[in-house]
Amino acid sequence: MQRIDVNERIVGLERLNPTLRPTTSPFLEGRWNFEWFGAGSPGLFAARILFERSPATLANLLALDMLIKDGNANVTANLNFFNSIDSKFLLRAKLSVEGPTRLKEEYVEGLLETPTVSEQAIPEQLKAAFGQATGALQQLPASVRDAFANGVTVPLSGTFQRLFMISYLDEEILITRDSMGAADVLTRLDPAPGQIAADSVITEYES
Repeated sequence: MQRIDVNERIVGLERLNPTLRPTTSPFLEGRWNFEWFGAGSPGLFAARILFERSPATLANLLALDMLIKDGNANVTANLNFFNSIDSKFLLRAKLSVEGPTRLKEEYVEGLLETPTVSEQAIPEQLKAAFGQATGALQQLPASVRDAFANGVTVPLSGTFQRLFMISYLDEEILITRDSMGAADVLTRLDPAPGQIAADSVITEYES
């Protein structure tokens, strides 16, 4: 029932789309937060399966956002494991304009950043294993430790791509649909281009 209700609201909003050519609109660029997403892209699909099937104490998706700029899209997933280990997964993609409302997304690479650990928050039953893992890591050659410190990069060029359309775009809300019709709803995290320009205008002082 919740999904039906949300989809009804999405359809109602799409009918009011104020942007005729969203793929070339300046409002498209910026940082967006995922409020609702379907199973459109392989990255989002994998994240959804993982975190819907894992207990919150084991794995938790804290936030999912996307930065669109200069024909590129960078999706960042903020992850938390065991309520004590924080990490980020970055998915980089190239965007190509296919029409007034249609874009092609080609995945370039994925990057799993080195986790940061809060030792105070580690459950007692895991502290011994954590100590052993830390000790083992310190014994590795410096080159291997440096590789861990810089994160793990997975090349994805030529592996995944998809077409999607923008069904709604304004200064605050972005709605996209994949080839199966699944909708993603995003809200802007940074000021829109029009807002930045307005804020930069210096007006005369009025007492």
